[in-house]
Amino acid sequence: MPSLTVDEGERRSTKGTRTHMDLLIDADILACQFAYAFEASQGRNTYDDFDIDDARWAISGFDSAVKRLISQTGTEDALLCFTGRSNFRYSILPTYKSTRKGKPKPVLLDALIEHAWAAWDCREVDCLEADDVMGIIATKFPGRYVMATIDKDLKQIPGIHYNWRKERSKDIETWEADYWFYFQVLTGDSTDGYAGCPGIGVARARTVLKGVSKGGAKGIPKGVTDHPWARVVKAFESRGLTEQDALVQARVARILRVDDYDFAERQPILWSPDSM
Repeated sequence: MPSLTVDEGERRSTKGTRTHMDLLIDADILACQFAYAFEASQGRNTYDDFDIDDARWAISGFDSAVKRLISQTGTEDALLCFTGRSNFRYSILPTYKSTRKGKPKPVLLDALIEHAWAAWDCREVDCLEADDVMGIIATKFPGRYVMATIDKDLKQIPGIHYNWRKERSKDIETWEADYWFYFQVLTGDSTDGYAGCPGIGVARARTVLKGVSKGGAKGIPKGVTDHPWARVVKAFESRGLTEQDALVQARVARILRVDDYDFAERQPILWSPDSM
């Protein structure tokens, strides 16, 4: 299976001389949607008497969805991104996504992913999630890709996003992406199994980050002398925690960008305040 390479964008930008954009798809989500739709149609979730021929409509629907996303975004080609084996976040926070462990996969999922790899251009990287792969590629070649997902986590990545559920595009600037990163460090994500800062909900997080929601390229507008990270740390300390506690949350919350990945060693570079 092809993996992430340093020249990913260059290889895909040599078609003709005119400028065009390609599409990055969070194929984990798209494949799950069709796998669960098939499972619902069968009224069961076991492999007993599973016949792939019964699922041809779901596989065809997956392909049609990819083609539709290309058409809706005005892009030319699609690169489907999947989660690789293991996950570097487990070594940082053992409870990461622990609520999902042990739950059975939809019966069609493996076959659907196998089909995707045969039918489409796909990428995965060991120890990274699909949105990390998308984030790295999109930030290495800004302006080359549209990112298609319904996952709010990818709002941490600057660039053009397309939400296929809402059928809506949004160009997220760097300051907005940075803001959303700090916001998620504070609020956490119960679905992904990290808590953020205790007692900090959406409203309180907005208060903590007030004044950095609009501004320059790094999300720190004129007149704001304290760094957003200092505010995050202060919020954690007000709950009897430390900067190290905040850093753990930041490292699991962070969706990787190109500067967060070591291509030579093929491993993530853990986020630190000095990198912003």
